[in-house]
Amino acid sequence: MPSNKTPHWYPDHPPLYDIHKSYLDNAEKGPFFHGPLPKRILPPKEEWIDFLGTKIASPIGVPAGPLLNAQWVSLAGRLGFDVLTYKTIRSGEHPSHSLPNMIYVDTHGILSKESSAGIALSTPSPSLHIEDLAVTNSFGMPSRTPEYLFEDIPLAKASLQEGQALIVSIVGTHRRDRSFLEDFVAAAHLAKDAGAQIIEANFSCPNVDKKDGLLYTSADNVKAIGSALVKAIHPIPLIIKVGLFASIDQMRALMITAARSGVRAIAGINTVSMQVRDEKGEPALGPSRLTSGICGGPIRTLALHFTEHAQMINTQEKLGLTLIACGGITLPEHFDQFLQAGADIATSATGMMWDPYLAARYHERHTPMK
Repeated sequence: MPSNKTPHWYPDHPPLYDIHKSYLDNAEKGPFFHGPLPKRILPPKEEWIDFLGTKIASPIGVPAGPLLNAQWVSLAGRLGFDVLTYKTIRSGEHPSHSLPNMIYVDTHGILSKESSAGIALSTPSPSLHIEDLAVTNSFGMPSRTPEYLFEDIPLAKASLQEGQALIVSIVGTHRRDRSFLEDFVAAAHLAKDAGAQIIEANFSCPNVDKKDGLLYTSADNVKAIGSALVKAIHPIPLIIKVGLFASIDQMRALMITAARSGVRAIAGINTVSMQVRDEKGEPALGPSRLTSGICGGPIRTLALHFTEHAQMINTQEKLGLTLIACGGITLPEHFDQFLQAGADIATSATGMMWDPYLAARYHERHTPMK
């Protein structure tokens, strides 16, 4: 059972990411954390887990999103998250969407596939209970310059504690001088050359053009881009990040295609896309962003179902894929729910930002703290 050693945080403290500041301000001045670092006793090394060739001390981490640079990766590692994903990078510099990028929302309860077709309402403040916390985010996958990344990714890697692994998330960009596939490969080369241990290709982002954000729904895209990336980064393992599937059959076909293409792991789900409107019925993020990704507690049930189905397909088809879960993990017991559902790794983004002691609370349940 959890002890009282870890300081109380939510909802009395602001999140690590200041939703009122720009993406660059958060990258350069954040994370906004002022508290004692938790003391941790690592499990014996013989109990560590093999994660795509790297030994990790626990199966919990942070997905692509919150860890904007080496400063963020370093803090998350010291807070006890062991699988750390460097926020999605591109082959070249790319701006963020303008403010607002994150707002609190009311989804009218737990989301299902049917209810996610509805409308979420913006709200000025979060739920008092972190398990119900819901936000929407819309950044457009900004990226720093290659020169910045070649300096910062090695710093992030050097900041890792013993028993931790660094993933670098990548995405392709449509450019005039080369194809989308060629640019995706260029981003992969950038990550590899910067020292990435593991690379994740973002095939699912609800905050960009649909042809880029729904790559995972096409077997042809998964085969073409996945195979090219596997070849480009060999021997570094490739993960693909996906979202919700329309059916189990579609999910099965895509997972089989991914495994046959040399992909080593599947991460999912990404955020759940919904319309978000304000109290006047207007688009809460502005007229150019009618939909955006919902994060936090309301998507947890959908994410758990995804994990259960992925594990079933992985076992039935003998694919040997590593499964990385995310979506709505805001309490330490939520990690256990996803691991019991079949995930090899369970990750938290919103939970980590709003309760930086989330990993410490998990470790208290499984390994005594000092």
